[in-house]
Amino acid sequence: MNIVLLIVIAVILVVIAGYLIYLVSLLVEMRKAMATLMKTAEENFRPTLEEINLTLKSVRTITDNVGEVTEDVKELSHSVREVGKTIGAVNFLVSNIGSSTAVKAASLKVGIRAALGYLIAHLMRRGENK
Repeated sequence: MNIVLLIVIAVILVVIAGYLIYLVSLLVEMRKAMATLMKTAEENFRPTLEEINLTLKSVRTITDNVGEVTEDVKELSHSVREVGKTIGAVNFLVSNIGSSTAVKAASLKVGIRAALGYLIAHLMRRGENK
């Protein structure tokens, strides 16, 4: 019975050793496969990563340009606002000058008419007194 027990133990040990050898060879194959996969992934992803870096640089350049354009638009808007204020001031000045000139012209006309009326009336009175 001892011999049968030893044979059973030996068979179990041989089966376990075979299984362990199978697992080790499987792990070695998995390691090779992972190394190949990593190499392939690195080779395939390197151009993609370089392209992503170029794209990010382009986006950065575009955002910098948008910032500059925004500043230019702000300056233009400020200039347009100043021109509008200047035009408003000139319009106000011209309308005041125009109305002031119209008032002065009307006053001058009324003054001349009154003066001529007085002069004619005074000359007629003088002519009647002679």
